[in-house]
Amino acid sequence: MRLIVSRLSCYSSPRKYCVNLLCVVFQSRKSWIEDTFCKRTCAGIGICLSFASLSLTPRCCCGRLVGEHTSLETGPSMSSWPGPGTGQQEEWSVECHTQTSATDAYGTIDFQDSAGRNCHAKYVRIAVDAKAEALLQLMRSEWQMERPKLLLTVHGGTENFPLPLKVRQAFSKGLITAAQSTGAWILTDGINTGVSRYVGEAVKTYGTHDLRKRNAVGVTPWGVIENHSDLIGRDVLRPYQPLGNPMSKRVCLNGLHSHFLLVDDGTLGKHGCQQGLRRKLERHVQLQKIHPRLNQGVPVVCVVVEGGPDIVSMVLEYVSSVPPVPVFVFEGSGRAADLLAFLHKQTAIDRCTKASPGEQLSTALAWDRADIAKKHILVYGQHWQVGSLEQAMLDALVMDRVGFVKLLIDNGMTMNRFLTVSRLEELYNTQQGPTDNFLHLLVEDVKQTHIPKGYRVSIIDVGQVIEYLIGGAYRSTYTRKHFRAHYNLLYAHCKCSNWLASPPSSLSPLSLQERSMVLRDLKVAQQQSSELGDSPLFVYNFNDLFVWAVLQRRQQMALFLWQHGEEAMARATVACKLYRAMAYEFRQSNMDDTTAEQLKTYSMDFGQLAVDVLDRVFRQNERMAMKLLTSEMEAWSHFTCLQMAVSSRLRPFVSHSCTQMLLTDLWTGRLNMRKNSWFKIILSILMPPAILLLEFKSKAEMSHVPQSQEALQFGWDTGRPEAAQEGGHTVAKVPKCTPYTSLPECQRLYDFYTAPVVKFWFHTMSYLAFLMLFSYTVLVKMEDRPSTQEWLVIAYIISTAVEKTREVFMSEPRKPSQKLKVWFGEYWNVTDFLAIVLFLVGLGLRWDSGSYRTAGRITYCLDIIFWYVRVLDLLAVNQHAGAYLTMITKMVSKAINMFYIVVMMAIVLLSFGVSRKAILSPDEALSWSLLKDVVNQPYWMMFGEVYAGEIDACEGDTPCVPGAFLTPFLQAVYLFFQYIIMVNILIAFFNNVYFDMKSISNKLWKYNRYRYIMTYQEKPWLPPPLIILSHMTLCVTAIYRKHRGSSEQERDSCGLKLYLGQEDLKRLHEFEERCLVSYFHEKNQNVLCSQINRVRATAERAEEMGVVMGEVSDRVHFIQDTLQVLDSQLGQLQDLSALAVDTLTLLSASDSLQQEEARLGHCLPITPSRHHVPHSWTLPHGGGGSVDIIIILLAFLKNLAMLVDIDCFCFGCIQKHAIASLIPIFPVVAWSLAAGEEVSVYSLEEVEAAVPESSISSWSSQGLSAVLQPLSSEGCLDGGLRRATLVLCTWAERDVLRVGCVYVVKAIQPDVVRTWQRVFHSDTPLQLCLREIQQQRAAQKLMHVFNQVKPENMPHSPRFLDMSLLHWHSDGQWLTIERNMTGDFRKYNNNTGEEIAPCCGMEETLLAFSHWTYQYSCRELLVLDIQGVGSELTDPSVIRAEDKRYSDDMVFGPANLGDAAIHSFVIKHTCNSCCENLGLSGERKEPFRPPLL
Repeated sequence: MRLIVSRLSCYSSPRKYCVNLLCVVFQSRKSWIEDTFCKRTCAGIGICLSFASLSLTPRCCCGRLVGEHTSLETGPSMSSWPGPGTGQQEEWSVECHTQTSATDAYGTIDFQDSAGRNCHAKYVRIAVDAKAEALLQLMRSEWQMERPKLLLTVHGGTENFPLPLKVRQAFSKGLITAAQSTGAWILTDGINTGVSRYVGEAVKTYGTHDLRKRNAVGVTPWGVIENHSDLIGRDVLRPYQPLGNPMSKRVCLNGLHSHFLLVDDGTLGKHGCQQGLRRKLERHVQLQKIHPRLNQGVPVVCVVVEGGPDIVSMVLEYVSSVPPVPVFVFEGSGRAADLLAFLHKQTAIDRCTKASPGEQLSTALAWDRADIAKKHILVYGQHWQVGSLEQAMLDALVMDRVGFVKLLIDNGMTMNRFLTVSRLEELYNTQQGPTDNFLHLLVEDVKQTHIPKGYRVSIIDVGQVIEYLIGGAYRSTYTRKHFRAHYNLLYAHCKCSNWLASPPSSLSPLSLQERSMVLRDLKVAQQQSSELGDSPLFVYNFNDLFVWAVLQRRQQMALFLWQHGEEAMARATVACKLYRAMAYEFRQSNMDDTTAEQLKTYSMDFGQLAVDVLDRVFRQNERMAMKLLTSEMEAWSHFTCLQMAVSSRLRPFVSHSCTQMLLTDLWTGRLNMRKNSWFKIILSILMPPAILLLEFKSKAEMSHVPQSQEALQFGWDTGRPEAAQEGGHTVAKVPKCTPYTSLPECQRLYDFYTAPVVKFWFHTMSYLAFLMLFSYTVLVKMEDRPSTQEWLVIAYIISTAVEKTREVFMSEPRKPSQKLKVWFGEYWNVTDFLAIVLFLVGLGLRWDSGSYRTAGRITYCLDIIFWYVRVLDLLAVNQHAGAYLTMITKMVSKAINMFYIVVMMAIVLLSFGVSRKAILSPDEALSWSLLKDVVNQPYWMMFGEVYAGEIDACEGDTPCVPGAFLTPFLQAVYLFFQYIIMVNILIAFFNNVYFDMKSISNKLWKYNRYRYIMTYQEKPWLPPPLIILSHMTLCVTAIYRKHRGSSEQERDSCGLKLYLGQEDLKRLHEFEERCLVSYFHEKNQNVLCSQINRVRATAERAEEMGVVMGEVSDRVHFIQDTLQVLDSQLGQLQDLSALAVDTLTLLSASDSLQQEEARLGHCLPITPSRHHVPHSWTLPHGGGGSVDIIIILLAFLKNLAMLVDIDCFCFGCIQKHAIASLIPIFPVVAWSLAAGEEVSVYSLEEVEAAVPESSISSWSSQGLSAVLQPLSSEGCLDGGLRRATLVLCTWAERDVLRVGCVYVVKAIQPDVVRTWQRVFHSDTPLQLCLREIQQQRAAQKLMHVFNQVKPENMPHSPRFLDMSLLHWHSDGQWLTIERNMTGDFRKYNNNTGEEIAPCCGMEETLLAFSHWTYQYSCRELLVLDIQGVGSELTDPSVIRAEDKRYSDDMVFGPANLGDAAIHSFVIKHTCNSCCENLGLSGERKEPFRPPLL
C-alpha cells in the first residue's frame, strides 16, 4: 500500500517531515520499479485460439481458457469462437498476442520452511524482454546485493531425480564453498524440483542464514508457479507455502533462494521462457568488472547436473560463445551430464582457453582465494611479465588481501624493490577500506587550513600527520631535509619529463639550445635523485607499510606486517601510540564513537603484543631485553622503545618487571648498594671522603644501562664516541670492561654525584634547608632590607627559575609552543611556575617602604604554601608513599567528573542562603558583606556547624522580624538535602574512586616512576643555588658544540639512550626475531591445545566415526534386506515347485475328470442358469444344451481333492496362485470358471492436461463389464470399516480385470453407512467408496514422489495397489475392488499414530514414509494405517487436518481422524535411520500447529 502524506501535514513538525522523506523514498523506489519493469498478458485475440480435436472447452494458446481472458469479457460469446479445423489460424506468438503493462508483483516472499524458520526472499515480476542493465541495477541498488565476483549458473533436470549420495555431497559442499569463498551469485530456475531443489538443500545445509550473504537467484517462469496469484501486490510481504498439489503439474518456488526474477511471457504452464533472459543477464554480468581496481570481467561458470537433450544444446552454446564459458559437469548425476562426461573423456582434448597468469592472479585476488593462487598460479616455472607481480602486490595491499600479501612475500617479493614514493602515495590516497577521509581531516589539522576536495596527500603530509599524532620530539623520516630534497628532485624530474614530452600549447616551441639546457639540468637532477634514492635513508621496508596500515585502520594487515621486519616490540608501541592518538582525535572531532572505541581496542591489542614480546625476551635473556628497551632506533626518530611506550601511556609495559629492573639500575646508577642505601648516600654527601669506600658496578654489569651525553663526554662509555663512518654505516668502538677496583678517584666522584638517587637526596636536603630558611623569613619580622636568610631564599628561587627555563628549552619538542605545552602538561611544573611568579611579585612589593611591603610579606606567606606542597612530590619516589600520592592525584583529577555535583550543592546553598538572609535582614543595605552573609553560615553548615544559638531568631531580647519562624524549617530542609544527601553522594563518589584507584595504584606508581627517574637523571647534580655553576658549564658546552657544528643525527640522539655498534645491533635484532618466532609458536600451540580446540577436534573425529558407522550400519541393513529378499525368493521357488507337482498331477488326471463330467451330465437334470450368459460362455455337451456351471465346478473340485489325496477339502484353503494357474492350462477349467455374476468396473484415468507435463485424474465415463465368482465369505479379511470378500475373475471386457486372478472386493460396513447417511443423504455407499479410492490414489501419488526423492541408500521402493469402483448388478451395491496379495500380511502403523518397532530396512522405510508425507505436505497431510505384504501396500488412511468430521467437505475416507491423529503421530513417532537419510530427523519435535483455514 502506498503511503501518501500531504505537504501541509508533513511540514507541521520535524517528525512528520522525516516521515515525508521516507514516503518520498518509498514512492521513488516504487515508481522506479513500476516504470522500469512490465508484465505481459495475453490479448485474447480470436485467431490465436487452437483446440484439440476432441476438446469441449476452447483454450487459448497461452494456456488459459477463453473465459479466463479479462479482455474477452465484453467480446463475442463462446459459440462465436471458431471450432477446430475452421479457417486458417495464425500462429500464436508473444510479440503479437500479448500486451505489456506496469508490473504488479514485487516485494518480499515469506517462506516457512520445515525447521520453523522464516526465510525471506525478494521477488519481482518482469517481462520476458526486460533489459539486463535494469535487472543488474535492481539487484545491486534496490536489493543491495554485493558485487558478484563469480557467476555460477546451474542447469539440469527440472523434474525430481535421485542423486547419488557422494555426488550430492560433492555438489552441495563444492557449490556453497565456491560461492562463499569467492562471493559468487548462483543462478537457478528457482523451483522446488530438480536441480534447483538440490541447490536449495545445499544452501540450507552448508550456507549462511544472512540474506546479504545468500545470493541464490531463481529465474522462474511466472506462468508455471503454483498459486502465483498470491504474489500479486506492490512492495508487499507475501506469505508463501511451498507445498504443491500432487495432482497439479505446476511447480512451487524453492524457499531457500534469496531472490527471484519471475519472467512473464503471457503464457500459463509453459516452461522455457526464462532461458533467453537468463542468458542475456549472464552476458551482461560477464561484462562487469570483478573489482573497481581490476580490469578483469566477472567469470561465468556453467554447472550441469543431470538434464535432458536441451542441456546438451545449452552446453554447446556456452562453449561456443565468445569468450567461451567453462562448463563443470557432475559425472554420475545421470542422463545428459553422464553423456557429456563420457564424450569429454573420449575426446581427451582440453579445448578450454586458459587465461594468462596475470588474469588468473587478478581473478584469485578478487575472490580472496590465496589457496588457489598458491596451488595453481604461483607455481614453479610460471612466466610472469615485468611488473605484473608488483601490480598484484599493490592491488593486494589496496584490497586488504592479507593472504595474498603473505603469498607474494613468500614468493620473493621484496619491499625494497617494490615500495617507491609513488606507490606509497597511491596507497595513502586510495579510497578502498575504512578510510572515511580521516587522513584528510588530520592533514587539515596539521596544516591548520582547509584542503579542497580531491586533494592528493603527499608523503610529506603523511610525515607531518605522524609527528602530530605521536607528538613530543618525534621527527618523521618523511619531513627531514634529505628526504624533502629527494622528494622534490623526484617530482621535479617527473614534471620536467612530462613538460618535455608535451609542452604547454601556450608557449612557443623550444629552440635547440634551450632544449639541450633543459635536458642537461634534467640529467643532473636525475643523477642526484638516483644518488639519494640509493642512500640508506630512503630504503622503504615493512615499517613504511606498517605505518600505512595503521593510519588506514587496517588492523589485520597491520598485524601481519608487524610480524615482518625488525624492531617488532618498538613497532607495537608505535602502533599503540598512533591508534590511541587517532581515537583521541575521533572523540575530539565528535565523530563516530564506535570507531573511537574500535581504535582504542586496536591500541590495546598492539599494547598487549608489546607486553607479550617483552615478557618473552625477558624470560630468554634479561640483559638483552633491557637493551631492547633503551637501544636507539634510527628508523623511529632515534627514539627508544621505552620512550615510545611512555609516550603511548602503555602502563602494563612500563610496569613490567624488566622495565622496573632497568629503572632501578638507572636510579642507582653505578652505585652497588643493597641495604641502608639512603644512610650511605646522605653520609657520603655530608662527608665526601666516604665516597671512596663505596662499591661501584663494573662496566660489564652496566652494559645494558644507557648513558647520557655528559657521561659520554666524560669518557666513561665509548660506545658511541668518535664514530667512524665506513660506507655510510656507524661503527662503534666498544672498550674492554674495567673492574671497579681500578677506577680512578675522579671517576668514582663523578659516578657518585651523577647517580639519580644521589641527585635526589642532594636536592632534597637542599630543598629542606630552603624551606627552613623560607619559614624563618615569613615568621620573623620583615626588615627594610633583606636579611641573609632571605637573600639565600631569593638566590634559591631565582636559580630554580633558571633551571625551569633550562628544562623548557632542553625538552624534546622542537617548536617553542610545543615545548611550553609539554612542560605545562606536568602538574608540578604548573605549581612551580605559580610559586616562582608569586614569589617574584612579593619580592617586588617588599622593596617598598610603605603599605606595599605588607602586601609583599602577605604574598610570601601565601607563596610558601606552594613550596610546602611541593614536598609531596619528593615523597612520590618512595614505593609506599608514592602509591598513596598517586592515588590522591588520581582522585583529584577525577574530581573534574564531580563538577555537576558541586554545581547542585551550590544551587541548594544559594537557595537557602538568599531566602534566610532576606527573611532575617529585611532592612539590609547594599554592601560586599551582604554576599558574604548569604553564603557564610550555609557553607559551614555543610561541615556540621549548625549555629544552634541562632536557629530561633525570636529568642532573647532581640525583636522578632516578620517571618522569622520560617527559618528553622528552612534550615532543617536545607541540612537534610545538603548535609545528608549531597555530602554523602560526594563521599560515596570519592569512596568509589578510592577503591578503583587502590587496585591499580601500584601499577600507576610504577608507570610514574619513569618520570621521577628521568627528572633527576636530567637534572644537574648541584642543587640550587649552586646549580648556577652547572648552568654555566652547560652554556660553555653548547657554545663549543655550535662552534664545532653538530649534525642533525647528534641533535636527535640527545637523551638517555643505549648506543650500539652495527654488529651488536644485528645480534640484538636477531635475538628479538628468535624470541618473536618462539612467541608465535607458543601462542599457536596454546591455541591448538586449548580446551575448546580439543573439544572441537574430538567432535570432528566423532563425527567422522559416526559417518563411518552409519555407512557400516547401512551396509548391514542392506545385507539383511538382501537376505530377506533371497529368503522370499526361495519361498517363491518352493511354491512354484509345489505348483509344478500339482500341475503334473492334474495333467495325469485329466481323462478321469472328463469321464466324471460326462457321468454327472447324464445323471443330473439340466436346469437353466439364473443369469443370462453370453454365447461365448456356453459349451456344447452331448446333444447340445448348457450344463450347470456351478455343479461342474463343484464336481471338478471334488475330483481335484480326490486326486491330490486331501482328506478334508476346504475351498477357502486352496492357494490362490494354484487357482490362478489352472486358467491357462485346462480349457475345461477355463470354461468352468466362467461362471459368476456380472459387474461393472469404473477406473480412475490419467488425462493429460493443457499444461505440459501435467495430468488430471478423472473417472471413466462408462464402466466395463466383468464376471466375478465369489470364493470366500470368511470374516478373517474384514476390517473396522469394510467387509472384504475374495473373488475370482472369470471374464473381463477390455482387460479391465485380469482373467484368472483373485481380487478382493470390499464393502462398507452397514454401521458405517448408517452413521454417514446423515451427511450423505443419498448414495451413501457410493460417496464413501469414492473417497476411499481417492484416498488410496493420493497415497499412491505421494509414494511415487517419495520413491523419486529418496536417497539411493534406501533400496526399497514400496507402492500402493490400484483400486477401482465396482457396481454389483445383482443387488445394485457399490464396492471397491483391488488385486489380492499373497504372503505375510503385516500392519506397520494405524490411523492413531501407533507404530511397530522396525526390525528391517523395509519397515524403517515405510515408517519414514509417514514422517516424510507430513513434512512434504507442510503439515497438512499425513499417510497412516500403512499395511500390506512386503512392498505392496493397501488401505492407507490419509489424514488431512482441514477435514471436518461428519461433513460433506471431507476429501478422504471416514478413517481420517484429523488433528488428533496428527498430534498423536507427532508424539509417538520415533525417527529411524531412514528419517535421517531423508533429512527429517529432529524436525518432528516441533509442536503441532493446525493450519489456518
